[in-house]
Amino acid sequence: MIRGTWSLTEPLVPVNIPATMIRVGGQRGIDVQVLLNGTGLAEAQLSDPSTRLTYQQIISLTDNLIRHYPDNKLGLDLGTSININQLGMLGYAILSCADLRSAVRLGLKYHSLVDPAFTFEMIEQRDTSAIRLTSHIPYEPMYRMLCDVFIGLFISLARFLSGQHLTPREVHLNQPRPDYADTYSELCGCPVLFDQPRTEIIVDSTLLDTQVTMADSATAAMAEAQCADILARMGPKEGVVAKVRRILLSNPGTFPPVDTVASHLATSTRTLSRSLQDVGTSYQKILDEVRKEMAIEYLRNSNLPIEELAALVGYSDPSNFRKAFRRWTQHAPSYYREDRNR
Repeated sequence: MIRGTWSLTEPLVPVNIPATMIRVGGQRGIDVQVLLNGTGLAEAQLSDPSTRLTYQQIISLTDNLIRHYPDNKLGLDLGTSININQLGMLGYAILSCADLRSAVRLGLKYHSLVDPAFTFEMIEQRDTSAIRLTSHIPYEPMYRMLCDVFIGLFISLARFLSGQHLTPREVHLNQPRPDYADTYSELCGCPVLFDQPRTEIIVDSTLLDTQVTMADSATAAMAEAQCADILARMGPKEGVVAKVRRILLSNPGTFPPVDTVASHLATSTRTLSRSLQDVGTSYQKILDEVRKEMAIEYLRNSNLPIEELAALVGYSDPSNFRKAFRRWTQHAPSYYREDRNR
């Protein structure tokens, strides 16, 4: 296993968020034993702060919750149900930050204390900034749910921290429009766009200057020091999927072969392939996802001919690109270009 990867069988996930999943399911009438079926967990472990779950257990719990939840809004319900104290010491540190910008930056730095397989990034520009989900467990039902958790959590926490009903400029989701699309609009109070290259929250950059109501510099410094100490004891936990994606995104149009990526990660091709297999994916699947994101972005934001666009995502033959694009999205490239021009 490559240093800094996570696996399906390593106990990495604190019990806080899984306990919230159980609580939200219970509020919708789902028995706790139904949710724990096949996880190997006992109900008493959910109240033990030392408990850590494997991703195999998280996947089993998620499957049970999705299967028995009475509607499709599970992710949004979870995201808006996570309280700041359920983020442990990181939540305490965030609660003491001076403003939302420093709160997001702190979350970026120590997110792996809550869940090392997922990450996000903040892209700051002059007028607008994007808070973007950037990596995920390569397990589609869980990823779709995570997108909704991400939206619900960030918006509800921003409002809690600021004491204001803050609204983003736009919300983008890297998935088709669901049957509960109106729920996003009610929660976010802004345009919500689907079939986007990535899942992200777009805000006016000035919104990040909003003060946190419980800001306290001394407490923030103390809590961050404790976060740093916990992280140092845990060791680096950034997922191998995130590392491979970062390498691919740094070389748009000239994607390196798997052996070159392995070399960048100071490992062998065989070890890299095995590490990716451990988390249910492959180099080709990650490459296809990156190509899909880039292609959708070019289609929505440029008038490049298909021949040039195909070349930019690594296809010399436009017909092969069209076939691949339909396989990735179940749509022809024209679907995204036409949608932009409506």
